[in-house]
Amino acid sequence: MGYRFQRQPIAGESYVRCSQVVIDNPLSGPPRVTYAQETIVGTGTGQVLHIPMQPVGRSFEPGVEIAVLDPETGEPTGETITQSRMYALIYSAYLAAVTAAEAQPEEAV
Repeated sequence: MGYRFQRQPIAGESYVRCSQVVIDNPLSGPPRVTYAQETIVGTGTGQVLHIPMQPVGRSFEPGVEIAVLDPETGEPTGETITQSRMYALIYSAYLAAVTAAEAQPEEAV
């Protein structure tokens, strides 16, 4: 196709981000996490485009270590965390949320 209707060159930037994390925790079988990704395109005029990408899924492997990165810079912090420890932290966050919700049943999520 040669002709591009309303074609306009743009200036700006694009990057990839994780837009959603889904944790499946089946009663029988290992937990699994799926990371939804999207490409963000900023046009330089204030318009932001969100383009969905292929999700990435991983099964739970308790002993696997993950390098901890600084969310602001993307640089390694020098720390690592095992998937087992991360599972314990997510479990704890879940119970803290449930406990808080039971204490305030009218709070909307």
